[in-house]
Amino acid sequence: MSVFKNVPGMMLLIFSSISLFAQEKNTIQFTNQSFNEALQAAAKSNKLVFVDCYTSWCAPCKWMEKFVFVNDTVHQYFNKQFINFKIDMEKGEGIALREKYKVTSFPTYLFLDAKGNQIHRTGSKMSVAEFLTEAKRANDPGSTLAAMEKKFNAGDRSLQLLTDYAIVLQRVNGGQFDKVRTELITRVKEEELNSPLGWTIIKTFAREEEDKLGSYFIAHQQSFKAFADEASIRTKLSQLASSTMYGLIRSKNDKAFFDKLTLILRDTSAVAQRNAVMLQVEYYLTNKNTEAFLATARTAQAGALRNNPDDLSFIARRAGYMSNGDTAVQKQCYEMARLAAMLEPEEYSNQATLAEACYVLGYKEEGLKAARKARQLADLETSKIQKLAQAIIDKIEKL
Repeated sequence: MSVFKNVPGMMLLIFSSISLFAQEKNTIQFTNQSFNEALQAAAKSNKLVFVDCYTSWCAPCKWMEKFVFVNDTVHQYFNKQFINFKIDMEKGEGIALREKYKVTSFPTYLFLDAKGNQIHRTGSKMSVAEFLTEAKRANDPGSTLAAMEKKFNAGDRSLQLLTDYAIVLQRVNGGQFDKVRTELITRVKEEELNSPLGWTIIKTFAREEEDKLGSYFIAHQQSFKAFADEASIRTKLSQLASSTMYGLIRSKNDKAFFDKLTLILRDTSAVAQRNAVMLQVEYYLTNKNTEAFLATARTAQAGALRNNPDDLSFIARRAGYMSNGDTAVQKQCYEMARLAAMLEPEEYSNQATLAEACYVLGYKEEGLKAARKARQLADLETSKIQKLAQAIIDKIEKL
């Protein structure tokens, strides 16, 4: 009888083990080998080594691990195509590898051959599609960073190479990216912009309505319907308008600001609606229009930004800084900070922002809870952040 009594527990243990195994498999599988052993495995399997260069305090690294590495297409591709190796750049052999490969930002992703030569390189927070594109570049001998660099240094200045090279460089080498982007924009002719490649150039590198790419796009936007869908065209138009509008806020050109805001609001895409919110918030805070700020912030909190902890927390910090002691604004900052912390409680900046908002309003108990959580999370950050987190606790305790 005792054997049968234990059957439910045994079954639960078995199913739990299976579930845990499945969860572990549904992500990129990183080897526990040393770096040299990973290179040896690459030599035997005729694969590249994918190296995830991270630090314990890197928020984008954690985001990639949580939202991109677990994507089915991503982990299936990486587990099949690469020897996957991850290393903390501040510990053990990571310190020497950081120096060897000149890793200065995180995350950085290296694709190495079996001899440790860098074949391709990328980095930063990116979407599933972007991450897969970079991985496939690494496996295409003609599309890697190393291959494009060699062609560029040999004098190749074709538009296709300049475009592809600049796209890769913008994630890994800002100085060289600026050089190649400038040369690309200088070389491309207007008639060449009216093409699929021209659309890629404009979509990727146009920054302002008045620059060469932006002005051509605005003047000929209808012709781009042959190469791009309506939503993509609207999104690019709203991005260009947004970059111009921050200048209009600074110059206090109210009419031009609202004319362009109307254009952005016509675009119902999530990106455009988010941009519109951020622009309106900045405009109303700058012009000390509390009523309009509160209306915009409350609508956004319930709508466009309801699932966006980064922007909610940013507005809470920005508005708190610009509140000039206005209690209504400070309370709205608190509401947005609280929602951000609820949505993403393990993010240091969200808890620190909530703690600061509570301090301003005198909410000692809730403020201490958020501040202590922020201090705990700060253990994964720099010593400077740890000191700032402790300072928040110290001042709230004095309330």
